[in-house]
Amino acid sequence: MISKEAAIGSLTVRQQDLTVDWRPPRKYDLLIAALSWETRATAALATLSGDLPRLSLIKFKSWNDAIEDRKLAMLAEIRKFATIAETVSLAPSTDSQENFSTLEAWIREKYVAVKRPLRILIDITCIPKSYLLFLIGLGFTRDYFACFDCIYAGGKYDLNQEASSLEGSKPAIGGPRSLISLGDWRSTLIPYLTAGQYLPGTIDLIVAMGGELGLSLPFIERVEPGRLKLIFIEETAPNDNLPMLASERSALNDLMSAPNVTRTDHGLCDVIGVAQEAVAFCRSGPSAGTTGMALGSKPHAIALAVAALAETKMGVLTRVPVSYKTVDVEPSGRMLFVQVEDRFDPCSYIDVP
Repeated sequence: MISKEAAIGSLTVRQQDLTVDWRPPRKYDLLIAALSWETRATAALATLSGDLPRLSLIKFKSWNDAIEDRKLAMLAEIRKFATIAETVSLAPSTDSQENFSTLEAWIREKYVAVKRPLRILIDITCIPKSYLLFLIGLGFTRDYFACFDCIYAGGKYDLNQEASSLEGSKPAIGGPRSLISLGDWRSTLIPYLTAGQYLPGTIDLIVAMGGELGLSLPFIERVEPGRLKLIFIEETAPNDNLPMLASERSALNDLMSAPNVTRTDHGLCDVIGVAQEAVAFCRSGPSAGTTGMALGSKPHAIALAVAALAETKMGVLTRVPVSYKTVDVEPSGRMLFVQVEDRFDPCSYIDVP
């Protein structure tokens, strides 16, 4: 049963919990997932049944042999319940511009072969946010997609205990609300999700926040927003009772002390609520444009992409670290199914061969 549905711009968005009795609501042209080292990588895929296409795997190059071995082990697990049609081999995930070109050529090839907009089902659990945003923008801007349906398995991030990385090196997470990425972040504007202007002082900023507040602060200050809206993940939103590193607490205080800032919290899987808030925020201000900064959960990143497709003066950017700490993340048990469809394209609601 659909728990929530909304029309946002030219798109219809539906969201519901993904359960073990899930059945595909329509016929799909592509089933896509990313090959990862994380234990949760197969959690959502394993629930799928019914008439589905063979799996197309996206595989990013690994520089570490231990991670490559882990990916091969996960591949063996996937083969137990899915037939793999092809593997799309990409450069390391931090080489986004090269990989965007490869993915666009691949999607275009599928579109040409089918001769109509594609119906996509994609497991976004282990796909980096920059690639998720890119695919949404590409597919609906170029009319390659009739629908882009997503499954997602939430992860257990215990930021109050130490956890070892897969390489067996120093703890990957140590102490309250510590860091899970390495190196200086760089901001990445997402192709097909860009606004008409990007001028400091004329931009409002809406940020879907994650856990690394100290690294977020320089990005926010660089934009010099006229208005700033912070959206935290409700289940892990910082508060006075939550243990935090001193540097993270200081960053939060700096963010909240500005006179132009407001804050709201939304559930981890609330795509529609975040998208509607982003659209309302964009429309309510006098600024020339709004930037959506996707730093938090992947469902919230979907929401910012949907809002940007609905609002011409809104663009989206995200951050790409030099590398990620290879933390093994187990599934939390909460899984999400989101449907994003072009409500004016008949292929989104009619089974066209």
